[in-house]
Amino acid sequence: MTLELSSTPHTAHDRTCAIGMDLSTLGVEVFDGSSDFGEDFPVESCNMARLAALAGAGLNDGLAQVLLGPTFRLRSDTHLRESWLDAVQAATKLAPRLTGPITAAVVADEYVLSSAIDQVSGTGVGLELHRVRDVAALEPLLERAREANIDLSIALTGSSAREIDADAVGRLINWVRLREPDPHIAREIRYQLRDAANVHQRDLRIVADLFIIISACEADAQERAELIDTIGADRYAKGAPRVLGTVHDVADHIESWLALSAADAFTLLPGSLPTDLASTVRGVLPELSAREHGGSGK
Repeated sequence: MTLELSSTPHTAHDRTCAIGMDLSTLGVEVFDGSSDFGEDFPVESCNMARLAALAGAGLNDGLAQVLLGPTFRLRSDTHLRESWLDAVQAATKLAPRLTGPITAAVVADEYVLSSAIDQVSGTGVGLELHRVRDVAALEPLLERAREANIDLSIALTGSSAREIDADAVGRLINWVRLREPDPHIAREIRYQLRDAANVHQRDLRIVADLFIIISACEADAQERAELIDTIGADRYAKGAPRVLGTVHDVADHIESWLALSAADAFTLLPGSLPTDLASTVRGVLPELSAREHGGSGK
């Protein structure tokens, strides 16, 4: 699709900025078939008690929602079993124990999506669609999900957003999770998709991904980032904008995107857990709240 700045005024301050967090790294690593050591390790299972504890703590301390992304796995021997619905299965188990919303990623395959809708109906779990090529082709399933009051989102990158059917997104989807490092491109996408939703008298939120590593100073954050990159723990955040620094640096990034109208909300991708979760709820959220009310933690 062609992206143009809208003549219709939009503002990212129509509502208080919501901050969610992707907890995908609390799943397990899958076997690496190319490794000489992959099959020498015992089968690992996701620690659901730890996942529930961290998800619950985050929601209790101010996160708007938690998410389990497409890389989340319940078992490490994923090549021996069907794993497309791992995030959905975990989210439905967690939902009754949480005080806030949880969303599970699902690939936009008709059979898988149909199974996911059946599993989350009545649980309050939202669905986030990945690998979407034709939104309109999924309309019967998405309508079924909406009739079941399932919150629907779609994960897009800057490049995939250029090709997506904006009208179908505006008509069928509740919010878009956007992974785009350039805030100006993100703003254009936001205008385009919100305009499409306005035609159908719907409010579409654009939620920007942000990879974070928070430390006491930028040098410490950079050092931790190098280690995380070396062990490959940031693979799930490929292509997302990054802030490696202090609580104030993260808050500055969020404020700058809001001021530019590049996003309505944010999904934080933590470099490590629980460290960056704690820094978010004890540092970033209070800092943003103080700024919103005219103060500053600086």
